[in-house]
Amino acid sequence: MESLAQVLYAYAWYAVLAFVFTVFATPIAAAIARSTGVMDMPDAYLKPHARPTPYLGGAAICMGWSVALLCAIVVEFKIEWRLLLPVMLGGVVMSILGLADDVRDVPPKIRLAIGGAVILVVMIVTGAGLDLVDSVLFLAGWDVPVALRRVLSIGIGVVIVLGACNSTNLIDGLDGLCAGVTSVISLGFFVIATFIAMHEWAKADAHLRLVMAAALFGATLGFLPFNFNPAKIFMGDAGSILLGYNCGMMILLFARFGTLRWVIGGLMVFALPMFDTALAIFRRWRNGKPIFQGDRSHFYDQLVDRGLSVKRVTVISYALAAFYALMGVLCIFLQMRYLVPLYAAVVAATVTTIIAAGMARRERAAG
Repeated sequence: MESLAQVLYAYAWYAVLAFVFTVFATPIAAAIARSTGVMDMPDAYLKPHARPTPYLGGAAICMGWSVALLCAIVVEFKIEWRLLLPVMLGGVVMSILGLADDVRDVPPKIRLAIGGAVILVVMIVTGAGLDLVDSVLFLAGWDVPVALRRVLSIGIGVVIVLGACNSTNLIDGLDGLCAGVTSVISLGFFVIATFIAMHEWAKADAHLRLVMAAALFGATLGFLPFNFNPAKIFMGDAGSILLGYNCGMMILLFARFGTLRWVIGGLMVFALPMFDTALAIFRRWRNGKPIFQGDRSHFYDQLVDRGLSVKRVTVISYALAAFYALMGVLCIFLQMRYLVPLYAAVVAATVTTIIAAGMARRERAAG
């Protein structure tokens, strides 16, 4: 068993590396965006920022994240490069896909198809999430053929990662919101990954999770000073999709046969983006609007519309993300028979609060 200090010392450097590269790359990305006209133009509805703001922040995040992972491939011999390299390349492709959508709109069906194919390949090559349903079937006492278990796991895994990409994309609606919330989430992932690694230091996937969480934390923290209100640059889809991909893959990497609590804990750590996405979809459905049509159904938009400043809403969101991350980290200490009722209570309390605050109500007809 490795000590906590040993784990932190070994992997904090990757967070620092991602932070430094992102800090230096972000102003360069902003300058390139201005010179090439890759700007986010304000409107009075979904984009209320005061002036045209450069995109391409996601490219800087991707650079910091990728440099940290590449360094880990070279330095950390405990990590099998056949695991880390496909994860990194998959993230780069997802970021490029988001960048293409930032520069020139890509139809949603094409984005989903390409994104799903990338995730599928990464899962098969690395084995991430291929045991996703095994624990559930094992606990239920069902004897299901291996081939069917793998197909089910892959299908659910692709949905989880695509859902995470969509959730981080949707929560990127205020200055500093997505970057800050994802920073908090990455810390939650790192705590869970650290606990697992302290007991399973010899396993390559234990180190893979630590590197991914550390790189995500460093890259988002390095971008945040430029993106906090008033933002000097936006991450765009190139950043938000990459962050969701990293979070989704982390959740899949927590899956292992006979142990479901790490996955459940990881999902709870990521709860704030998921709850926001669910709220937006429910509100759109309830009001008869297309589910994929942008509007101000998100919890943060509703708080701003009620008179709170962008900075205050952002800080509130950080606190909420920290609460869910702390709840997720409890998977380290609690057994499943306690964890499931606790998380059910957290979900129920969240839904009750949303309803009581009137955030899920039907919109009044105009006129």
